[in-house]
Amino acid sequence: MSQENIQKKCVDSLRTFTQENFNIKIKASHAHELVAAYFGYNSKNALIADKKYSLSRISEAAVFVMVPDEFVDNRISDFKDFSLNMADVYSLGEAIYTPLFADISVYKSEYPPFKNFDLFAKYYLENNQRWNDHFQKLGKFKLDHIVDVKQYDELVEIVVIHTSKKSDVDYVGIGKTTLTLPRVVGKIGFLKPEMKLESWSGQARKHFKLNKRV
Repeated sequence: MSQENIQKKCVDSLRTFTQENFNIKIKASHAHELVAAYFGYNSKNALIADKKYSLSRISEAAVFVMVPDEFVDNRISDFKDFSLNMADVYSLGEAIYTPLFADISVYKSEYPPFKNFDLFAKYYLENNQRWNDHFQKLGKFKLDHIVDVKQYDELVEIVVIHTSKKSDVDYVGIGKTTLTLPRVVGKIGFLKPEMKLESWSGQARKHFKLNKRV
């Protein structure tokens, strides 16, 4: 499917949603800008100009991670005569994505779309046999995960440190996993993750204080 057709499907779905549910007709220009925002761009023109990660490649994506709500909120705040009073960011996003994610000729991922990279990492690792086999050999630990996400132009790198609780504030690290997600479509679609595993034992185990965990 061409990028133009994908944009049109998303724009038409959004405008139909707001018309039918709120009796509000969104301007076509605003709808196009909103669609661009939900794919991670600051403008419709930026989306169109990004030929390398064209929306036409959407069927190549193995993983989808949505842009933060704050990003969309900031874009909407730039529209002088548009208000979010009609619907929340999540509902508007559903209206945009549904015609794509419901089309099996377009959406070929075996995973559901993820709200953020932290949730993706936890789901992916805990449902990955290679990861489970590797860390089960170290013992039956109840693991907490410290997730650090770094986003680059061509990929996203997620470093997950796996820890076992020692006390209310002290955790012992037993290893880490690095997931690399090559970008393929917009700023939400990625190829199959590349995974690197590293285990720590004995004195090599690192100690952490209470921090962000999933």
